[in-house]
Amino acid sequence: MRTVSDVKGLPIYEQTTGKAVGTIADIWFTSHGTVKGLVAERGGLFGRRRYLPLSAVQSFENDRVIICDADSFQLFPSSDSGHSLYGERGLAGSMVVAADGTTIGLLDDVYFDGQLGKIDGYEISEGFFSDLTEGKKRMEAVPFTAREGVITVETMM
Repeated sequence: MRTVSDVKGLPIYEQTTGKAVGTIADIWFTSHGTVKGLVAERGGLFGRRRYLPLSAVQSFENDRVIICDADSFQLFPSSDSGHSLYGERGLAGSMVVAADGTTIGLLDDVYFDGQLGKIDGYEISEGFFSDLTEGKKRMEAVPFTAREGVITVETMM
């Protein structure tokens, strides 16, 4: 199990050639806890972000990610099909509230299992001083809805 911040910046290597073909920038996941793919920074003169379906990933290693081949990169699916943590409409820093309106904290990171393609939980910050004295909280992966910087979860921590 890893967090998005653990894999962010890891190089992506093509299995067939051994060449570095990009770096991990983010993940793409659903509100029901399924990891659909990775967001990758592609190198080159016009380096840009591309979507990499999880099915193209051969392995997650401590210091790199191995993919089948560089042809696996795609344009992004529609924004209705998932969420990213750090992207343009990323969820990092969003307020997390329970369905009853109770404030839980701010979404700081996502725990996931890349091999199984599932979200294991969410790292929640209750603010700088609380994080220093008590540490950040971990919340189980539960279905959520995200609107205008607020994530509403169906159950509490």
